[in-house]
Amino acid sequence: MAESLAAGLIEEEKAGCVQISGPSQSIYRWQARVEQEQEYTLTIKTLPERCEAVISWLHEHHPYETPEIIWAEFNASDEYGEWLASVVV
Repeated sequence: MAESLAAGLIEEEKAGCVQISGPSQSIYRWQARVEQEQEYTLTIKTLPERCEAVISWLHEHHPYETPEIIWAEFNASDEYGEWLASVVV
């Protein structure tokens, strides 16, 4: 699933790069039960103004009812920022 989400974000030009990390073991409470799952982390590189579109896309395509989506804005080199702007629509 991680690979298909990453590929979809790239194919639809919502992100310039997606890195997949993991697997990791997650233990969490969901609907009054303790759950345990093997999960992957996607680091999605996009433009700040495209963040809401990426979040919306993830909610539409992710199999979880409530996927963990956390974002932060970072500075990048001018060259990387220019490249990212050229590949994200």
